[in-house]
Amino acid sequence: MNQSQEKWYQQKKELRTTGQLVAGGGTAGAVMTVLYVVIGIGIWSLVGYGLDHVFGTAWLVWAGAGLGACGGVYLVYLHMSQGQ
Repeated sequence: MNQSQEKWYQQKKELRTTGQLVAGGGTAGAVMTVLYVVIGIGIWSLVGYGLDHVFGTAWLVWAGAGLGACGGVYLVYLHMSQGQ
C-alpha cells in the first residue's frame, strides 16, 4: 500500500498543531475552522456582555459576537496562508 492509499489509522501517529490541521484540510481542518469561529464568538460575546453590564448598554454583546466571528475567520485565513 503506497503513501496515498494509507488510511488515517495506518499513518504514523504524531501530534499536529491547530494551524497544521486547518492548513491540511479534511475533516480535522473543517472542525478546527468551525471551532475557531464558535470560540471567538463565545469569548467576545462574554466580553461584550460584561461591558453591557458595566456601561448599561444592550448592543455591545452583538458587537463582541461580530468581532469574535471576524477574528475567528481571520485566524483561519492566517493558518491557511501559512500552510501554502
